[in-house]
Amino acid sequence: MRIVEIALIAINILSLFLGFSRPSKQIWIGTAAVNLAALLLHGLVEGFRFQMFLAYGYVGLLVIYTLFKTTTRLYAKKMPKLLKGFVICLSIGCLALTSFLSYALPVFSLPQPTGDYKIGVEELHLIDENRDDPFLDKSPKKRELMVKLYYPAEEDNSKPYEPYLQSELLTLFASFFHVPAFVLGHLGLVTTDTKADLPVSGQLQQYPVILFSHGAGTSAAVHTSQYEDLASHGYIVAAIDHTFVSAGTVFPDHTVSAMEATTDFHTAEPAEIITQIMADDASFVMDELSGLNEGNGTQDVDFKGKLDLNHIGAAGHSVGGAAAYNLAIHDSRVKAAIDLDGAVYMKPGKETIIAPFLMLANDKNHIQQIKNRKPLYQDLNAVPAEEQEKLISESIYGTREAYEEAYNKARQNVIGLTEVLHESGNLFTIAGSDHMKFTDIGLFIGSNKLRNLIGIGGQTDPARCLVVTEALTRAFFDQHLKGVTEDTLNALPREYPELEKIKL
Repeated sequence: MRIVEIALIAINILSLFLGFSRPSKQIWIGTAAVNLAALLLHGLVEGFRFQMFLAYGYVGLLVIYTLFKTTTRLYAKKMPKLLKGFVICLSIGCLALTSFLSYALPVFSLPQPTGDYKIGVEELHLIDENRDDPFLDKSPKKRELMVKLYYPAEEDNSKPYEPYLQSELLTLFASFFHVPAFVLGHLGLVTTDTKADLPVSGQLQQYPVILFSHGAGTSAAVHTSQYEDLASHGYIVAAIDHTFVSAGTVFPDHTVSAMEATTDFHTAEPAEIITQIMADDASFVMDELSGLNEGNGTQDVDFKGKLDLNHIGAAGHSVGGAAAYNLAIHDSRVKAAIDLDGAVYMKPGKETIIAPFLMLANDKNHIQQIKNRKPLYQDLNAVPAEEQEKLISESIYGTREAYEEAYNKARQNVIGLTEVLHESGNLFTIAGSDHMKFTDIGLFIGSNKLRNLIGIGGQTDPARCLVVTEALTRAFFDQHLKGVTEDTLNALPREYPELEKIKL
């Protein structure tokens, strides 16, 4: 909960004690005025949100009751003790509930960037004229993307900090997750450490570039903490919103939802196809960044000559991490890549030269699967015969043959991944982590029990998990994109005891 929210609840509760005495009219009026002032201060400073609605209702009812009590004969009358007790208990229960809702669904703060640079952001609307959108087979259009560039910037105290989520994106998120828009409305009150349209910092002539891809059904926005931390350390981060892979994309003149995609890829497991589409998106973005570096484009910020395109990294979460893996294998412009907890959907050839690669996997189930060289779903041969048919029927594959074919292919992909990681020596896990804790989404829920209830497990605090993830990401890219020779990567487990390097 935020400071004024706590103060408002405390004032609400203190005012309940008036019910145990017979204060003067002046005290009733003063108490109602203090409650109303706290409510207005909260709205002006922090912003109203639905989780606090019971506290707002309490203040409203207190003001109305005070007006009646001090202007009518009601003041002289005693409230029956039973009714008084009921009202006080009900009020305490309502204030306790609104306090829990405010704690469980917080207006959170992102981890503070750890670098010295201020952070700017510039939004790009890109259209790939050479590629039809593979997600739209019924009404073909050219592939459209939104990309945000987070970059080291000059300071400008006159500009405001950017909101965490656009209002349009809040609506798309709510629609995608089938919840009323007001449930997520408080996320619109979260702010970032980023400002729009700042000049690129002149401290260095050029800055290395990192392409970042989100997971399926989330958004580029849910990795903002990572973009900010990298930019504060002198990287230009191209955060790609992969249209129809994200929950929704906000274009300058319209918005689209993932649910508007029309293509059926005619496969039980489309992740392999989607991963390659995302890798193609990233390759296209690299082409566009080359033009941006030459001074082309109409954006507000001048990036001419500022992007070091000889030192490009790729990172991503979930299928976005798999896309980074694909780029490390197939696009020689990528000099280093990081996969944050994403299963992979291809196996490099024996003679393939792959860019330096790092994998950070959760310790709930993924790191164990990698160590055992097995996919994230079960081997039929390891399941009792009477349970095999149930497993097949509940899967997306439908038949034993399809299930076994998919399993064997996935196992070969995992084996290929372990060979790459054995060569690179860069396999890590964080104790108490879970898949969504490598994103900002873990911060959306303030209660660990509630996080577990909706499937975000692990005991490590989400903010701490992000801090460790960002430190690991930064150390790896410093080594391979900035040429840092100090072995900070292997020293990190001593600084962060939750972080473990795994040997294969």
